[in-house]
Amino acid sequence: MREKLLAVMEELKEIIAEREELIELIAIALLTGKNLFILGDTGQGKSYVINEFRKRIDGARQYERILSKQTEEDALFGRIDLKSYIEGNPKIITKGKIPESHIIFLDEIFKSNEGVLNTLLTVLNERRYTNEDITYDIPAISFFSASNEIPDFKDPENELLRPLFDRYELKVLTHYIQDADKRKNLLENSISDQSKHYVTNSFSLDELYIMKKQVEQISISNSIIDAVDEVLCELRRQDIHVSDRKFLNCIPVIKAKAWLEGREKAELSDLLVLVNYFWNKPEEISVIEAVLTKYCINPIKNQLEEIYLTAEELINEVKSDYGVMKDEGALDIRQKARLFRKFREELLKLYVAVVELSDKTDIASDRAECEKSINSLEDMSKEIHGIMQFTHVPLQELQYA
Repeated sequence: MREKLLAVMEELKEIIAEREELIELIAIALLTGKNLFILGDTGQGKSYVINEFRKRIDGARQYERILSKQTEEDALFGRIDLKSYIEGNPKIITKGKIPESHIIFLDEIFKSNEGVLNTLLTVLNERRYTNEDITYDIPAISFFSASNEIPDFKDPENELLRPLFDRYELKVLTHYIQDADKRKNLLENSISDQSKHYVTNSFSLDELYIMKKQVEQISISNSIIDAVDEVLCELRRQDIHVSDRKFLNCIPVIKAKAWLEGREKAELSDLLVLVNYFWNKPEEISVIEAVLTKYCINPIKNQLEEIYLTAEELINEVKSDYGVMKDEGALDIRQKARLFRKFREELLKLYVAVVELSDKTDIASDRAECEKSINSLEDMSKEIHGIMQFTHVPLQELQYA
């Protein structure tokens, strides 16, 4: 099943330049049942990529519409059957509309009117539509939308647009094609038959449902949970808003990324895909990427470096304070013991942090790095013991004292 989806993705990457990220996110949206919003200037092929992908899903009922202020609700969800209404048993004719569709593409979604927006809020979130007291369960797997701008949500006129935007859990920013060779190649193909792309690879709706089940079975370790929580805290420290609901629903995205990579268990590197899950404004993307890289690429190494720098600051501070006390002739045994005790307590905290990192990882190279850090901390401890003329006690013994 996975190979079929990957074949579709590779086929699209061959015919559409520099849209690898978008193609992968369309796949992740379908595998997780989440909605995807695409932000980019006009003429960047946003709709084209989605349509080419949808074209390769056999048996899936699909719906597409460009929205405007004039778009009526019945154009999206169906109209009332007049005969049934007169007879007192109203029914909605939903054939070919959203209530009967699996994959829905709504272009220029922010341009829809208030009535449609109100209805979409429930539909996007609950996959349910109600009309004339009749509620329909919508079989929609994912909703896709595109726009060339994000409205100013602080403007009172855009009050309804903020919750609508939040219903699109996955977001991606597109750009014009950067590579000159790729641009020229596309231009050459546009004047020949090579511009006509045929569907070679595809998969069925039933196969997609099987893939979704497989994604759900991907294993998530405690180290992944810890890393996601650390990322959340760091993002909030950097003033990037991540709601609890957003945080609690990110695991399926990680699982889908791991599944696409052919793994049965998620790895820290799979968390990098969350950049397209956490951003709300394009300017946040680089910050989120940096945070995810910090915690997901060699995270233990980064934490060990921070611990070492903290230990260096501590030992330099103790040396400085001890030297000042000696020079001023104000050093007595109680002052020296107080300074030494403070140093030992702080260094022990750092030692315990390294031990906990070592205990959490099952990667041999990470354990080796932790062992090096423990030895470095022990060397610092010996140095201060010698300077201050106290009998050296190993940090391991102090931990259990």
